Amino acid sequence: MDWKKYLEKNSIKLILMGALAAVVGLAIAGGGIAYADKASFCSSCHSMKYVAATWQVSNHRQFTCGDCHLPQENIVEKLIVKNQTGMNDTYHEFLRDYPDTIKVSAKGRAIIERNCLRCHAHTVANTFMSTGGQSCTKCHRGMIHNQIVIKEGVHVE
Repeated sequence: MDWKKYLEKNSIKLILMGALAAVVGLAIAGGGIAYADKASFCSSCHSMKYVAATWQVSNHRQFTCGDCHLPQENIVEKLIVKNQTGMNDTYHEFLRDYPDTIKVSAKGRAIIERNCLRCHAHTVANTFMSTGGQSCTKCHRGMIHNQIVIKEGVHVE
């Protein structure tokens, strides 16, 4: 194999330009992914204004929407779920057919539960919650987004 033709000046320039383009592309993609996790992006939709406002005054306002609502164990799974939920949200936002009270899907609830336990594992370690199968959001669902919880026929904020 004749390596001289691969090491010509023009070939090296093309390789370096390709590598630079790849680095710039990855930086732009990474920045876009990070921005799409933030409340400023999520709350840009009409249907999320109330959700973002209630999060803003919660004890969890230091976390991004993605910290709670997207899988954190694996970047590939996170990107797949972000893409799926983003397309679904965009579709419903475009049609303006969101219900007055937005409900989390079963898949979304499972992701939220895992993320609650990821951060609060030490809190639940010595409680009945540690046995598994329990739901953080059953009792604490109003903590972040100020949803009304109905408990024994009484509305609790």
